[in-house]
Amino acid sequence: MPAGPAAAKESSRDEPKETPVAWTQKFVPGQSVTLRLKHTPGQSLLYEGSIKRSQQSAARYDESGEFYLTVLCVEQADGFDQLAIRRTYLDRKRLEVLENGKKIDRILPNTDEIVNLGPSFNLVNKLRCYAFDAQNRPACRTEELLILKNGQQLCGQVVKKEKDKLVFLTGDDTIDILRDNVADQRPVEKPLVCHDESPHYLFPLFSKRAVAPGDEWRFKIPVIIPVEQLAPARVLPTQFNLSLVGRLREVRQGGGAQVAVVDYQFSGVFDSRAAEFRARFPDEFHQMNRTIHSLSGSGSVSVDVEKGRILEKSENFNVVVDDKADIPQPADKPAQHKEQRMEIVSSFQLKLLPPGTRLRNGMAVPDYDVKAEH
Repeated sequence: MPAGPAAAKESSRDEPKETPVAWTQKFVPGQSVTLRLKHTPGQSLLYEGSIKRSQQSAARYDESGEFYLTVLCVEQADGFDQLAIRRTYLDRKRLEVLENGKKIDRILPNTDEIVNLGPSFNLVNKLRCYAFDAQNRPACRTEELLILKNGQQLCGQVVKKEKDKLVFLTGDDTIDILRDNVADQRPVEKPLVCHDESPHYLFPLFSKRAVAPGDEWRFKIPVIIPVEQLAPARVLPTQFNLSLVGRLREVRQGGGAQVAVVDYQFSGVFDSRAAEFRARFPDEFHQMNRTIHSLSGSGSVSVDVEKGRILEKSENFNVVVDDKADIPQPADKPAQHKEQRMEIVSSFQLKLLPPGTRLRNGMAVPDYDVKAEH
């Protein structure tokens, strides 16, 4: 199935105003600019980056790493850039503390791999590519949402249509559903998958209109944190929307270029008992379980306005997973209550490497403005 429309949708000025956002940095009055990213098929941008991440749970760790990030535009089609984002670690370390208190100091392998943002990719020249538009909005494949007359919601695909029923494929089961039981059926975007450091590759998102310093814009983007339920072990339909607020801080001159500095904040919460999500699960699930996932963060980027390139980026995010379950036991034994709570804090920095920079392998960064030969 081809990628659908961009998953992130900018809020209209006519929509009800949301809670005001507090910004750490004051904006500097100046001219309006239109922010767009520009990629050339066959060309790459090369960044140097670093990450620090820690997890607090029954077992915990502190991890750090340095890497190169190569953003290759493989091709352009239907208004989207097909981007293969390759992360090449140069150095990685992690100190783990197990549940029993034992400490393990690990030197992790320097992996070299294409970043995985979930199922909405296209294989182009054997590379896993994600479609982004010029506003840096990722495109998502779609699936079908069935809303039954009893209020239950199912996400998946109709694999067969019969006169009186639909055969519906969910993430882990195939279900026969009587047509008379269906209240509504409509397409929805598949969420972007947030695991490890992958949320760091989703932002920023730029407004469709020209903006002046101090102007704000808002988006919603569908995501999922793929954590298995305590029992039975399976990934639940815990997708939710992240709300992003962007603001242009200033437009300045730097190195002969016009540079825009953008700040942004994002947050979202999934709670299986919230009215918005409750219908995704049967009543027996709610009697035995509760799952809460949240993701929040903030960042800033500097953008070369004319060339449409991110020059620098700094971002932090926090993930909280809180899962409670009463697990039935055999015979007359009472249900076993289990809980898992996990908090992850991640900090991420990127800087575009100037042409001519010598990499650690001795190669030089090419001129980004010279058209690649095919």
